Amino acid sequence: MVYDMILPALPFIGGYLLTYSLYKMKLIKKALHINIWNLIIGLAFLISAGAGFILLLVMELNIKLPISPELLYWHVELGVTLALVTVFHFHTYWKSAKTMFVAAKRRRSQA
Repeated sequence: MVYDMILPALPFIGGYLLTYSLYKMKLIKKALHINIWNLIIGLAFLISAGAGFILLLVMELNIKLPISPELLYWHVELGVTLALVTVFHFHTYWKSAKTMFVAAKRRRSQA
């Protein structure tokens, strides 16, 4: 099975650039920009996790379903989307997220 990475990512990259541009031009509030992308990350997680859980049950119960390959495909595609939207999430919350990546001692010396 071949997975597409670029094609499914393009609408999300375009959508993020659109909402971020609208926010920067002060046409929408930052809260709306964030809420849109929080909704997208939540939906991608729910669908990907749900598909993964169903696949796990099918595999554990040794059930052969004709939908399993398609379910696996969409599970992986939405997982890729989830990873991409997580990058957007870090961009939005960079100031608070950088505390995970910068050593505490170095943060104290910068303050």
